[in-house]
Amino acid sequence: MEIRELAERVLFGTTWEEKLMRPQRCDDRHPGTPVETPRIPGRPAALELDSWQERDKLHFADVRQLHSEKERGLVLHFFANHELLALELMALALLKFPQAPSKFRRGLLQTLRDEQEHLRLYQERMRRIGVEFGQIPVSDFFWKSIAPMKCPMDFVTRLSLTLEQANLDYAVHYARVYRGLADGDTAAILDRVYRDEIGHVKHGLLWFNRWRDPQQSEWEAYQETLDTPLNPNRAKGIGFNREGRRQAGLSEQFIDELELYSRSRGRCPGVYWFNPACEAQVALGRVGFTPSRPVQLLARDFEALPMLLCARDDVVLVQQRPSTNFLRQLQRADFPIPEFVEYDSAGLAPTELAQRRISSLRPWGWSPDGDRFLQPLRANLPAGSQGFWDEAIQPLYSKAWSANLLGEFLRARPEAEDWLCAAEVVGVSCTTLEEVHAQVAACREQGFEQVVLKASFGASGQNQVRFFGEPLREGQIRWVENLLKEQGQAVVEPWLDKVADLSAQLDMHAPGSVRCLGWTRFFTDARGQYSGSFVQGRTAGLDTATRKFLYGQGRDPRRLQQLCEDLGSWLASAMAAPGYVGPVGIDMLVYRTPDGLRLKPIVEINPRFTMGRVALHLGRRVNSARTAVWLVLSTRDIAAAGFAGPGAFAAHLEERYPARLTPAGGQLDEGILFTADPGRAQAFVSLLAVGESLAVCKGYFEGLTGKLNQWTSYC
Repeated sequence: MEIRELAERVLFGTTWEEKLMRPQRCDDRHPGTPVETPRIPGRPAALELDSWQERDKLHFADVRQLHSEKERGLVLHFFANHELLALELMALALLKFPQAPSKFRRGLLQTLRDEQEHLRLYQERMRRIGVEFGQIPVSDFFWKSIAPMKCPMDFVTRLSLTLEQANLDYAVHYARVYRGLADGDTAAILDRVYRDEIGHVKHGLLWFNRWRDPQQSEWEAYQETLDTPLNPNRAKGIGFNREGRRQAGLSEQFIDELELYSRSRGRCPGVYWFNPACEAQVALGRVGFTPSRPVQLLARDFEALPMLLCARDDVVLVQQRPSTNFLRQLQRADFPIPEFVEYDSAGLAPTELAQRRISSLRPWGWSPDGDRFLQPLRANLPAGSQGFWDEAIQPLYSKAWSANLLGEFLRARPEAEDWLCAAEVVGVSCTTLEEVHAQVAACREQGFEQVVLKASFGASGQNQVRFFGEPLREGQIRWVENLLKEQGQAVVEPWLDKVADLSAQLDMHAPGSVRCLGWTRFFTDARGQYSGSFVQGRTAGLDTATRKFLYGQGRDPRRLQQLCEDLGSWLASAMAAPGYVGPVGIDMLVYRTPDGLRLKPIVEINPRFTMGRVALHLGRRVNSARTAVWLVLSTRDIAAAGFAGPGAFAAHLEERYPARLTPAGGQLDEGILFTADPGRAQAFVSLLAVGESLAVCKGYFEGLTGKLNQWTSYC
């Protein structure tokens, strides 16, 4: 029999005799002319692919829990359909590409025979379990994805290196599962499938490497050749079987890249983007702001930071994807790796997302420049989406607005809540130099030796100056005048004797609707700039009096949480008019007075993501019985301590204090984990230190010179 005739029987036949035909010998002397791709292959009536659209669907996720024998049989039903699709697609390739190399066609024929045998084995096992092939509708996804192939290269990329490669994971996983269920017969079938699948991937890889551009790596060529709706995520199953891929001949670089690759298989992703200059852009009030050099470096070094906030199947926009080594370290710590999409340095939204549906746009914060950058993606959002830049939300970034709201909040609270701050520490908005002078004098009359003036728009301790007992100096006066000219107003308030910085994290889901996510504790350096947060053990290092203050006389852990929820409910109505939707961080302050400790519940309100929000998410990845500190460090300080660079610094810490998971896995239990790529850092790095106590975390930095261990004095 000719290979062509066998392929026709397999592809167009409607009986099992045709689908499973195995002639003793096949010749290839008359391969014929290329055939057109049929809309669907021939099938026995109960297995027609059209039935997927007409019958009630049953998805793989509905049965893979294996709670009953019937479910175990239905799992095999899905596997059997994949084998049937594979042999039909192989038959189609033989008919579409008659001029393909003879050795390729012969290898494909042998693979087809293996798939026929797999199908026979699955059918027999299902019958013994009591499940009939065709009992449930079968999916047409892989037929629609692979059948439109235009050349043999498409075939090996889509089927051999994607569908069959995924089976290197599924076969091993389910063989182990069925063996655990004392079903050795099914496990033996899956073992056989796995061994054959290694050979099938190897055959496809052989021809893929012959046909691909030699100037590209396997991974680059694979990504370029694979078309939508398939993506490299489809080449992975449950677990990740490196050894099977090695046996199939895939390169280590390909295996590494595939293991780290992430993309949604169906859920519309949210799109995240780190734009830390958003507040300064808002202050300008129009498009065209150029960030300072330090902010540009922060944006570059931390551009992958949103990966610590998002889900595995979300998208993070970056100019350069983090290194494979860095991502592998995070993956080993059980962090989900999202999809990274690179964008043009000119600031245009990436064309790769232009045709994909997305669920939301999630910049670090909205601003005029950010709105312009993300504008091309708006058409891909669901109708009625909320949460964009609007001039109405500009005042929400203002510290003057925050100060006014603090005054309103305090007036609305019962007088019995004497743990909250007094009205005299509320900042006052000033629009002229005379008003600044008057308010500074008023603060001093109330007994405050130091006064701070804050720019209405400014982040992380920037654009603020402290005034001491003497009158404002000439240089300070010029600074204030320039600030008022640029921003129109500034806030003057007493400088308080700080004990602890806290941050409440909220989500505004719709105007007037809020969800309180929790609170964190952070610390700043001597200049008031953010240095780190407590991820677990939020009160570590605080004295007994401060802990009692935070939790009240009854040591109620809900005391502060309840205040955060009250703040959120109250703030929701205040933010309803501007229509803001998105993340909100509220900085709070515990400070010391002659009469004891007090809490300033609103230092400033940030209508954006914050480092405190990142710390809150990191807490989910850390054993709650541990103390964990998330630090932001300067590469300048790393160099001053004698390290050749951030990479050497990371190697030093990771070698001595490797990150380890809890025995059950899934959460960090001890050690150091870098959360920004140290190999590419130019100005900043971030890391997570986890230990049994704060003393253990501090001990990781013992012996390091300069500011590398100075954070211990800040917290």
